[in-house]
Amino acid sequence: MSDRYRKFIYSTAIAILVFAAIEGLLRLLGFGSFPIYDVDSQSEYIPSSNQKGVFLNKNNWFFNDRHLGNAENWNPGKRPNVLLVGNSILLGGLPYNQPDKVAPRLEKALGTSFTVWSAAAGGWTNVNEMDFFDHNEDLIKHSSFIVIEYMEGGLSQAAPWPGYALTPNTKPLLLSVYSAQKYILPYLIGLRPVNEFGPLPVRGAVDPMQFQRFTNFVLNATKTSSVLIFFYPTKQALADKESWARAIEPINAICKVFSLNCIDFAKERKWSPDLYRRDMVHPTQEGNKVIAEILASAIQKASAKSESIVSR
Repeated sequence: MSDRYRKFIYSTAIAILVFAAIEGLLRLLGFGSFPIYDVDSQSEYIPSSNQKGVFLNKNNWFFNDRHLGNAENWNPGKRPNVLLVGNSILLGGLPYNQPDKVAPRLEKALGTSFTVWSAAAGGWTNVNEMDFFDHNEDLIKHSSFIVIEYMEGGLSQAAPWPGYALTPNTKPLLLSVYSAQKYILPYLIGLRPVNEFGPLPVRGAVDPMQFQRFTNFVLNATKTSSVLIFFYPTKQALADKESWARAIEPINAICKVFSLNCIDFAKERKWSPDLYRRDMVHPTQEGNKVIAEILASAIQKASAKSESIVSR
């Protein structure tokens, strides 16, 4: 065996060992525990049902039998249900352990009176959400309260599947290759670093067709449920309240026409710029707590009002 061939064999063996060590280390550290997505024409993309994991060996995440971000399977008769409808603001994401996300915090704030379910995916607009409920109407009909998040651009278009790196539709064969594609490649080609909450929401003008569709969606939901819409601004929108007011004006009109309970977080005294993460979009853990407190207060008031009317 020549020296050149021997060096080639040794170098190849070392490279394989290093690659195997990196692959094993990433799996050992919990980088491979992330949700898989279904990609289809119904809602563009959605977390697959019946999966769970522990990202980085510390942050639990769950998706039940109905694609909801809950550990337990959908049970419409357990208690009065609160259904959260939104994107990564409500869902939370891999950076947070399950108890620190909005839905579990809201359920805790409401006590034993309600079960809170989360119908959401990172990057979804209200159009994606309506697409989802076109095929899951029973979730609406069996919920006492529907809490809908609205962000600027929510009725512009459906957010398309953002691709394999952000929302993989299969488990990667080699976690090291996937991790390089997700975390290292964006830096090398000058793209924005990956956000573990998923893609940022689509922005754009309100599409008249989607606005009418949303109006009908809300109207139908009010036949069986109390509907609460809350307007969630980015940190930039929070600082420019005039622009923000124009952005939510069409949805505010729906609130007035149907006498809905609508909350503008830009006007909430509890909400502040300190409650955003560095991406200036997602809430901190304290922000999740404040969101839950504000929503819990609104739900409790609406519930008490409803009970008062029934008792008359």
